Amino acid sequence: MELNRPHFLSGIASAEFALAAAALLMLLGAQWMLSAVIVGTNYYGVDGKMAQSAVLTAYKFAGYFDITNLSPIQGIGSQLLPKNVWANPAFWPFAWFDKETATDVSALIALAYFASAIYLMMRCFDLPVVPSALAAQSSLALFAPALLLVRAPTNFCLTPGDAVVYAPYMLALGLLARLQPGSWRTFAWTAGGITALVFYSVYCDPLWTMIVAIGWAVPFAVVALGAVQRKGILLRVAALGCCLGLLAASGVALYLYTISKHTARVQFAQTLDRLRGPELVSAMTYSPNMKYLYVACALGWLIGLTTLRGRARVLVVAAAAAFVVWVLYSLVYLLLLNATWVPPIPLYLEQCLLALYLAAAIAGYWGVLRAVAALAIRVAAPLALRAQRLRRPVPVSLSAQSLDGRAGLPVGLRLAGLVLALLCVAAIPAQVARYVLTEAQAKARIFYEPWANEPELIDFFTRNIGLADGQTFRGAINFLTVDHATGFTMATLWSRAVPTVNEYSQLVSPEALYFVHAFLKKSVLGQLNGFNIFWAGGSYSPLYWTALQSLGVRYSAERWPLPDQFNPGLALVTLPHRAHDGPAGTWYIYELPHPNVGDYSPTEVVSAGSGAEIMAALEKPEFDFTKQAVLSAPLGEPLVAAHDMRVSVIRGGYHVSGKSDGTSLVLLPQQFSHCLRAKDRRVRFVRANLMLTGMIFSGDLDTDIVFDYGLFSPGCRWADLADLNRLDLKIDQKMAHLSGGRRFPDWDGAVARLRAAASAIQ
Repeated sequence: MELNRPHFLSGIASAEFALAAAALLMLLGAQWMLSAVIVGTNYYGVDGKMAQSAVLTAYKFAGYFDITNLSPIQGIGSQLLPKNVWANPAFWPFAWFDKETATDVSALIALAYFASAIYLMMRCFDLPVVPSALAAQSSLALFAPALLLVRAPTNFCLTPGDAVVYAPYMLALGLLARLQPGSWRTFAWTAGGITALVFYSVYCDPLWTMIVAIGWAVPFAVVALGAVQRKGILLRVAALGCCLGLLAASGVALYLYTISKHTARVQFAQTLDRLRGPELVSAMTYSPNMKYLYVACALGWLIGLTTLRGRARVLVVAAAAAFVVWVLYSLVYLLLLNATWVPPIPLYLEQCLLALYLAAAIAGYWGVLRAVAALAIRVAAPLALRAQRLRRPVPVSLSAQSLDGRAGLPVGLRLAGLVLALLCVAAIPAQVARYVLTEAQAKARIFYEPWANEPELIDFFTRNIGLADGQTFRGAINFLTVDHATGFTMATLWSRAVPTVNEYSQLVSPEALYFVHAFLKKSVLGQLNGFNIFWAGGSYSPLYWTALQSLGVRYSAERWPLPDQFNPGLALVTLPHRAHDGPAGTWYIYELPHPNVGDYSPTEVVSAGSGAEIMAALEKPEFDFTKQAVLSAPLGEPLVAAHDMRVSVIRGGYHVSGKSDGTSLVLLPQQFSHCLRAKDRRVRFVRANLMLTGMIFSGDLDTDIVFDYGLFSPGCRWADLADLNRLDLKIDQKMAHLSGGRRFPDWDGAVARLRAAASAIQ
């Protein structure tokens, strides 16, 4: 009887789909069990709660489908972290569920995307269903709570939604591997698919996509150059060239450059550079398990290089090459003592490449299993054929072709193979289920860090200065000390749309950091990703309080009272302080009498060009922030004070209304940027007092103000960067490892650190 080949092939496809779907569902079930028993591990710690607050803020205040927005809850109108809540499905649960539930659902969605991308990448490299499914399931180790148990890098523990940003690159690598000489239509579809995947990753999060792009550059280069034919290499390079060309032509490449360039961490890298150490290179330095993972991966790669052929072998080569380059990258990071480090730290690249390492290792182990199976078939097939001839004619060939699954196999063998495949993909979930039932309960709450339990404090600030769409801006809080405890309190307030001038973000602006350094005359060494306006030691001058009010601060909060000599008679409210991991106490909340809520309308202009000159003018004891403003150039026309000013927070920006009987200058509690645009074209903006936005208008005003900076319209940031050059902002402070006159690396110190890393690994 002759087999119906199309029907048979569709049956194979259906079986493969069912097996892959079963593997994914079992993986998600294992993740859900772990998260349900070991609680509080997704969006973990202060970093995770900050990420949740950014997502919730975007849902409340971001423009629909906008990726670049102002943040009304952190800093002085800083840019909100560009985590795209509209495009990234992992963030959608925060729009529907309470925060505790949303974190676990978000991680589940992120894992589904990430694991599916690994599976499809493996299939594109001609790996069968079972090893592809196992590679996808191995990604469980990169998500919490598993990563906390094995002490893997914590990226997907702090923000699991970033896994959706990583996934497109794996799919794009698989598509690139499939590209072969053929029709131009195939090339166009493949190149278009790669470009669309990269654009989608950028649209999800332009900051984290750059880390993945840097980490996966070597695998893409290996795959592009790994074609057998010269024409194939040219086609793959051309496909990547099309992607890069569109990134440049559309303005996206310029956006990626400017969003990172206009940050304190880049402009003042010598002041904020992390202290080099092995713990920022690899999780092997602090995890007792990672070294075994690398040994297993290296063995798998060696086996794969000898047993695999074609695309599968290229995958192994790509992983091994990426690892070698990462090692060299790490050595450069450790040895360049006298140079600042702006690229991603090696630990971030290690984390984003772990999925590739695991996938290639599993491919290698599958190669040796396939080689052993082929040898067994070559030995057993003649014996089976001889036995069949002695009984009856052979209805179905037991050739290598049939055993490869491309022709008809006996039903019994097919069923046995399916059962064996199901057992293989059930192994990892079964081990997780065993762990959940036996050991996980003892670790149920060891990682749990709740939101701040400060009901009185949160209710007080929510009632008095909480924000909502259309709500008038009523001022912000300034916490006078920022530590682990206040970090949780601030994150809880951010999640409730209560603004603070304290900021914790990778997008702290250069002007903000310089202002803190120059105005407070304090060291900002190592204060990465933070903007906090308080004097070390708790000594506050009258000028401090007036300047703080000009930035929009209504309340200053602390857990102990201000000394009398530093308190200018501020109104005081005390509320209970309930610390999660410390003794209870009291919150001392000081109310400032006249915060700038968009109603500062100075009529006297002082001109100053450089940042140092501006700060010198602001520091004069006689300077009145309500009546005077420091601009880069005279306005050339008399000013009158505006009246009836009102600033409201709306989606995508602000709504401002007011009146002027002539020409008025109003200081908005918003950082200046050339990207600010008023819908009313009569309004123009100038930089005032170094940081703030000066709004100039005449007559009646009723307009929206938006942040006109986007993926395809990044040009306004060039003007901001030009401003930085003109202002000549300088912080003459260097981290200790960057100081000194040596032009060459400190080899002795580098060797000592390498030895310390080796000892930690052992």
